[in-house]
Amino acid sequence: MKIKLKLLFATLAAILTFNAALAQTAAQKKDTINVGEVTGLVRDSLHNYVMQAATLAIYKVQDKELVSYQLTNNYGKYQFKLVPVGIPLRIIATYIGYQSSMAEFTISPKTKAVELKTINMERVEHSLNEVVITAAAAPMQMRGDTLEFNASAFKLDTNAVIEDLLRKLPGVTIWGDGAITVNGKTISRLLVDGKEFFGGDNRIALQNIQKNAVQKVQVYQNKQDPDPISPKTEMNIVLKKSKKDGFFGKFGLGGGTQDHYAGDAMMTYFSPKTQVAVAGAYNNVNKTAYYVNTLMNFNSFKGEGINNDYHTDFTQPGSNTFKGGGFTVSQDFTKDSDTRQSYYKTNNLRGEYFLRDAANSTLRQSMSTIQLSTGNIVQQSDNNSTNNEVSQRGNVTYNKRFLHGSLMGSVNYSSGNTTSASNTTNTSINVNNGNQSLNLQQSNSTSSTRHLSGDVTFSTERYWDNAKQKQRSLNTNINYRFDINDADRDSKNITDLKATDITQNKYINRRYLNDNTSASHTITTTVNGINGLLQRRSPFIIIDFKNMLEIKDYKENNNVSDILAGNPDYTPNAGLTNITHLKTINERPGLQFIKSFNKGLDNRYSKNWDLRLTAENQFFMQRNSALQLFQNINRNYSYFIPSATFRYSNYQYGANSQTYSLGYNTSVNFPEISQLAPLNDNANVYSLQIGNLRLKPSYDHKVSFNYDYYGLTTKNPFRWQLSASAGVIKNNMSDSSNYDNTGVVGRYVRSTINLGDRKYFSLSGSVDKALNLKDHQFSFNARPVTNYYRYLLNLNGQTRETKTQTLNVSTTLNYTYKSIWSASFGESFEGNKTEQLGLNKSSYYKWTTNAGFAFAFPRSVFFNTRVNFNNTKSSGQTDNVYFTIWNADVGYRFLKGNDAEIKFSVLDILHQNKAVYNSVFNNVITSSSNNVLQQYFMLTLAYYPRKFGLKK
Repeated sequence: MKIKLKLLFATLAAILTFNAALAQTAAQKKDTINVGEVTGLVRDSLHNYVMQAATLAIYKVQDKELVSYQLTNNYGKYQFKLVPVGIPLRIIATYIGYQSSMAEFTISPKTKAVELKTINMERVEHSLNEVVITAAAAPMQMRGDTLEFNASAFKLDTNAVIEDLLRKLPGVTIWGDGAITVNGKTISRLLVDGKEFFGGDNRIALQNIQKNAVQKVQVYQNKQDPDPISPKTEMNIVLKKSKKDGFFGKFGLGGGTQDHYAGDAMMTYFSPKTQVAVAGAYNNVNKTAYYVNTLMNFNSFKGEGINNDYHTDFTQPGSNTFKGGGFTVSQDFTKDSDTRQSYYKTNNLRGEYFLRDAANSTLRQSMSTIQLSTGNIVQQSDNNSTNNEVSQRGNVTYNKRFLHGSLMGSVNYSSGNTTSASNTTNTSINVNNGNQSLNLQQSNSTSSTRHLSGDVTFSTERYWDNAKQKQRSLNTNINYRFDINDADRDSKNITDLKATDITQNKYINRRYLNDNTSASHTITTTVNGINGLLQRRSPFIIIDFKNMLEIKDYKENNNVSDILAGNPDYTPNAGLTNITHLKTINERPGLQFIKSFNKGLDNRYSKNWDLRLTAENQFFMQRNSALQLFQNINRNYSYFIPSATFRYSNYQYGANSQTYSLGYNTSVNFPEISQLAPLNDNANVYSLQIGNLRLKPSYDHKVSFNYDYYGLTTKNPFRWQLSASAGVIKNNMSDSSNYDNTGVVGRYVRSTINLGDRKYFSLSGSVDKALNLKDHQFSFNARPVTNYYRYLLNLNGQTRETKTQTLNVSTTLNYTYKSIWSASFGESFEGNKTEQLGLNKSSYYKWTTNAGFAFAFPRSVFFNTRVNFNNTKSSGQTDNVYFTIWNADVGYRFLKGNDAEIKFSVLDILHQNKAVYNSVFNNVITSSSNNVLQQYFMLTLAYYPRKFGLKK
């Protein structure tokens, strides 16, 4: 019945989507009866050459309503389609430095076409002054290399935000995942008046700033991008002079059934130089955050919709309570106030602080099947745990760019105190002989951690000094990173083991006092073009010098004691008490050889070839000294790790952009002390690790291929990407495990050994397609990923060849109509299949169908709903597990500007939420579940204070 319901819903959603598209297409065909076509050419009146990227806008003469607009192509031509016939129209041509030109016309219902021939434009006396059109603003225009959209030309609701404005702009697409493209180019960074807006999260600006506060939208390429083949495209929102400062926020409080509650608050202030935000939350409905920006997204003016960002996370295990909050501060120290801030004028400081208090209580059950040639072992585990954590984190970043270089730095600090308790019952049974073991384990611990990290990057650029007629400075990049950790833990564990073989029974009451410190320091240096320092001309081949030096220091003091029979006090355990000091030095010097070619024709195409060969050597030193003498280890390694990359790009202006890359890389994985000489604790009754001092490093050879395609048309963009990689890991470090069938059933003794080669293959891709039909937008995306591994492992003395395959696929179809309707439909699949040749096969999969629908009509009333159908199955289960999570909200916005909101939410409507987890690893199949949050109802009240333009 559940399968039929799922299929019915999927079919219904597909039919509705198809019918909507069909109805729109039919409506469009019907409209073509009363529409026609306008074509023409724009020229310079003095020199008679064609005007590229001139702005053409058509208005109705009677009420000056904007009908359509576009830019001329590379040949100065324009072509308007779907223009109304039989009514007087006016076309206006504008271009920076030229007087606007205007012509009036009417399309005949008989011919349905008008050829306006040539529109001549005359230069103005002062070419630096803008041409002001009083009758109608030019919707868009080219200003040098910048495409500008005039916000006042697009009429929207008074409560519209920037996101609503962007959906009206030609060539602009907002995808379902929040990405923005303009004429097929992905926007890498969204700025407000030339600066990042509250950390650079696009949604904060798009969903909070009023459209009426915007003067224009600029789109341009970052000329200082280090990748000359595919420079990044940026978007800058320019605010009106009277709207450059303001505040926005939210205060919300909700109460629900079963004593559920949720409270949220956020308040911000911004000006041309300063940005401040304060945010906090308190709830027991699985809404959690680690950063201030997360809470800002949750509390955005237009943050609600068909996404699940602000709703309960039903996948969180257990019962959760969260309290948290913090603030961010940003200060700009630049002396000017350019709306499009120059790259080398950046000079800002940003800081953040966040405090969180989280509590969790979880009941977890799991069942594992260990597949062996001598018979399977079934393990069952029941765990009851509580965890309380109070933590804080803060960071400060500074960014300074000057004309021929930059300085960037950051410092991060975090600390936390955790108290936890756990009770676990583990049962293992050999299905062949019936032998079993039972282990009861109790643990209580308190711990505290402190972490400090940071990095500083200094870079310079080589440039030509016209006054001295010589090259100055160097192309260098120096980065220093540090990471310092300090932790201490006090824990008490009780282990009570009973087995069929009573000689294996044991009772352990043990205490651990552990404190450790670690520090790492890394210096990365790059000097570009070292062979060109003594040459005035660019060398035929560019040679770069690279070096990475990493030094790590780790110290641990572990005091272990036991309560022995007849003694109520803890007695030191000499076999486990240990003091360890580990030092590692990782040095990687190398040279990179670069050869580039390019070929192009202005406004037609640009082709670039780039070949890079890197010769690098890795020196690795490992020194470990310990109280337990067998852990004293001193090793040195040296490996040659070459790499090569070939990249080709083909940029066809106004059509598409294609990039191909082929690479070869090598890397080395070195054995760790825990693999070479581990210290075993017999309280871990089911898992023992033995060392292998003969373990050698593994060497990875990897070949990769990437292809990217971006359609650069103004309508209905299309982009897709394909990535593939394959490799062989020589001397693969693999598992060797021996399971106990008779004594402590389920216990395994594990070691790491070099066992043959590991072969792997990975294939991934993405497809994104948008279809824009006036105010209707459809967008589709797909993300498939598959991996294949083939390797050897040793199981109870026998070497087994193992094959593992994984597949993850997700697809989503989104639909939006203006800012009123939105809908989404998606499918996702994740699966794993493992085969040990000659022994067994195992697999699991999870299939999820999700759908959402939202509308705001009339504008003050909104409704949204989201539903997820889940289907999971593994080799360890007899039947599939089905469950559905369905949420819905209905709300009303009131007061001036829709600043107040009342909302009623129904979460997990069908009361079916389940936490089911499946996994397959080597020869072990595991299925587990735990308690989760289920159905509840909530009523929420919220107020959104907003004002743009504080200073007159």
